[in-house]
This record gives sequence, C-alpha cells and structure tokens, in this order.
Amino acid sequence: MSHSLFNALSQHLIHDPLNLVVQPQAAVLVLISCGDNPAILYTKRAAHLRQHPGEVCFPGGMWEAGDADLFTTALRETHEEIGLPATEMHLLGRLPLSHTRAGTPVTPFVASFNPSVPLLPSPHELESVFCVPLVAFKDGIQVREDQFERDGRVFSVPAYHYNGYEIWGFTAAVTAQLLRLLTRIAS
Repeated sequence: MSHSLFNALSQHLIHDPLNLVVQPQAAVLVLISCGDNPAILYTKRAAHLRQHPGEVCFPGGMWEAGDADLFTTALRETHEEIGLPATEMHLLGRLPLSHTRAGTPVTPFVASFNPSVPLLPSPHELESVFCVPLVAFKDGIQVREDQFERDGRVFSVPAYHYNGYEIWGFTAAVTAQLLRLLTRIAS
C-alpha cells in the first residue's frame, strides 16, 4: 500500500535543485514509515537543551559550512539524532520553504524509511522518538488551532495530541501541510 502512496506523494513534492545557502538556514526530514500502516516519525527534544527543550519536532537542524546543501544537513542531523543512516531513507522530495516563529528559514524534506531499522536516539539531544500513524490524524487527534503572528500576518496552526505527546508550532504546521497534500492525492 505505501509504495503507491509514496509514488503519488513524490509526484506532488518539489524536486528542483536548491540554491546555495547564504544565510542561517535549517533543514528537517519528515520521515514516513513504509508498510501497511504508514506513520510520521517525530522526536521529543531533551528537557536539558537550551533551545526548545521538551518540544516535539522532526529530525534536523541548522546548516553547517561542511554541508554540501540543505539535504546533506537534514541527513547529517537525522543520523546524529536518531542513528538512521542515509542508506535507509528514500528521498521523495521536499515541501516549500517555511519559517519558524522566530523567522528561521527551514526546508522540510520528505523521505520514506524502513521502520524495522533500529533507531538509536541521542540521549544528549532527545528524550524519545515516536511515530504517529497517518490514520490517527484522520481519526481526529487535532485538539486546537493556535494563532501565530509573523511579519504582520496571522497564521492558524493546528495542534495535535498523540499518546501523551503534543505536536504544535512549526512541526504541526509542516505536518498539516503534508496531510493536506496527502488528502489531495487520495481524492
């Protein structure tokens, strides 16, 4: 089932090459598990971290000078955070550039992965790693809409609860964008 889902999704994602990184930018990897019950992988940041402690997010982080491009950043950060090697991921494409509330530009890449590959969450960076089945979003795990203002514009972003985890802010906005795309594909 997920093979046809991934083929259809890939056709609706962006594939053109990225421009050179000229300002502080970040990249995240939205990982969707292969199999009969596809799920999105999330991480929960460790409580001792200075930035965004205890928040749910996608694997990823800031571009570094040694990274060839933003996809390399996403792969490097994902391996550092959850131990998933690049060879175990299949890039499907990317979503449009987004910005955090603080204004940091972030490129969300979308990839499939084999959920049977053991993950090794970094205790220095993460409290946990978990997956939310796509069907759970259809079943209604959205609990509220948050309002954020940036550059004079107000944005509505859903917030989700799943097994004690709260997904909100930038991570929820990217999740909602992906879910809208998947809904369009299915109809």
